[in-house]
Amino acid sequence: MFGDDRFRRDGRGLGDDTFLFEPKPGVLWAVTSDASSEGVHYRLDWATPEKALRKALLANLSDINAMGGRSRHAFLNLGARSEWESVTFEKLGAVLRELEKERRFEVSGGDTIRTTDTSFFSFTVLGEVEGLPLLRSNCQPDHRVYVSGYLGGSAAGLRLLQKGERGVLTDLHLSPEPPLELGPFLGGLNKQVAAIDISDGLSSELWHLSRQSRCGLRVDWEKLPVHPELGTWDNKKEARDFVLNGGEEYQLLFSGDFSSDELSRMRMITPVAEIGIVEKGEGVFLTENGKTSPLTAGGFSH
Repeated sequence: MFGDDRFRRDGRGLGDDTFLFEPKPGVLWAVTSDASSEGVHYRLDWATPEKALRKALLANLSDINAMGGRSRHAFLNLGARSEWESVTFEKLGAVLRELEKERRFEVSGGDTIRTTDTSFFSFTVLGEVEGLPLLRSNCQPDHRVYVSGYLGGSAAGLRLLQKGERGVLTDLHLSPEPPLELGPFLGGLNKQVAAIDISDGLSSELWHLSRQSRCGLRVDWEKLPVHPELGTWDNKKEARDFVLNGGEEYQLLFSGDFSSDELSRMRMITPVAEIGIVEKGEGVFLTENGKTSPLTAGGFSH
């Protein structure tokens, strides 16, 4: 199960949220690149171009966060619809300036081209890792597993959009807020912490950690921080699927051995829930109603 040699376990190749490089001794940077395409990642009948741009950029900043880094520079390649006028570009620029100010990074370059019937946003982001990087391979037996924020809300919001409805959950899907201070805090503890951001779904991300760390992970359904809005969701089976397999949460899934003081300081940044434990062996398991069973990777697969 753990024999795939394509993936590195040190952040210097395929296998983590970003690529790590050291331009000079003692200086560690992380770089990520990701694209968002109209009709695949966003729809302009659901979101304005500036909202789609904001979400695409935050998804990249979330990758840097998942390595314990702070984003410093972003480069944007924009595919603009042929009918977009100057007012659209002004709004896109305003979003970039707002995020630069909020998140303390700089849009340092890029390129813009005209497209015909679909738009796209492609970002490359560089971030500085000031402490120890949060590698997916850092899980250790007896470490506890944690997740930030709440689960299932974004996937439920997507389902509502598909049904032509709007509400709190659709805002979660269209305008995510990754906990961008949590990653640097975890890295700054200078201890072995594994982390990944939840872009494809909790079950898939658990499997990524398990494979990279060559450990087993067991989580408890009763401890999962289900988004409160899902409490009134009519289809309980569907709601359960949103929690376990729903993507585009951009929360952090991580493991480590933390003191009560460290956990308290984390929870001053964002809600953090302990959901399970790292074990010897391999695979991912879910305990539910007193029974433990294998949990398959049911989220989005690239």
